[in-house]
Amino acid sequence: MTTGQVNVTLKFLKWQDLYESEKPFQIFINIPKDADDLRDTNLVFENVSLPIRDIRNYPHQISLDGNGFIYLKHVTNVTMFSNREVVEREYLPEIEALLKSKLDDVDRVFCFDWRLRKNAPEIEGTVINMNDPTEWLRPAVHVHIDQSPAAALKRIQLQLPEDAPYLLRGRVRIINVWRPLVASVEDWPLAICDGSTVEQRDLVETDHVRKHYTGSTMYLMRNPAQEFYYMSKQSQNDVLIFKNFDSRRDIKAKYAPHASFHHPEAAIDAAPRESIEVRAFVFTYPK
Repeated sequence: MTTGQVNVTLKFLKWQDLYESEKPFQIFINIPKDADDLRDTNLVFENVSLPIRDIRNYPHQISLDGNGFIYLKHVTNVTMFSNREVVEREYLPEIEALLKSKLDDVDRVFCFDWRLRKNAPEIEGTVINMNDPTEWLRPAVHVHIDQSPAAALKRIQLQLPEDAPYLLRGRVRIINVWRPLVASVEDWPLAICDGSTVEQRDLVETDHVRKHYTGSTMYLMRNPAQEFYYMSKQSQNDVLIFKNFDSRRDIKAKYAPHASFHHPEAAIDAAPRESIEVRAFVFTYPK
């Protein structure tokens, strides 16, 4: 792979007049065959070619509040990432300690979700159990933010019901910690958008309907002002930390839209990407 800048293709939401009267949605459960509406989504995406910068050659300093993301060096002691008990007993405390040490104004960290992803052929008929985080998901290729503001509020109230009234009076952040599980990511890196270059009108809230929970995410429509980055040959010790939500108002970047992309210079025999992502609430208590 070369360094500097590369032209890639990303998938963006394409606006439809339908969204004026019908909220965008995706359904991740089986729809009864006799249902009046058999659609599992009303989303339309478009492929957009654009330049993306390699952060290794970017001369300017980036920050979590200024850009919505940072890269850090961090070594983990965990090797058995497909073992749920090991991840939750050993890896999640590592991530909690990392966030407490590297982020400003952290009073409490609560890891509420984690996922494994791998670039592997999709097998027709395979049903993914979304309640089992050890099941490998494919890279997410649509530019998105994991949680909408409404979904962030709902999840706090669901998972921390007794503490929610107090915690919501302070600063609330949802942080994603993304780590490769291979020596070097060659084929499907993660593209990250500078949150300070995103306009609110570029984002469209979309309902995600699952069997036991309905949440909402945000998909990004393309705006030429948006700037995207990635890290070439990102290793297991190159951790990407980025925002999905921030309740603080006086900052430039409240989020960092992201998506995986196929690197046009990846070798045919490149090792398939494997990665783990942890989503955490980061709370600052009210003053």
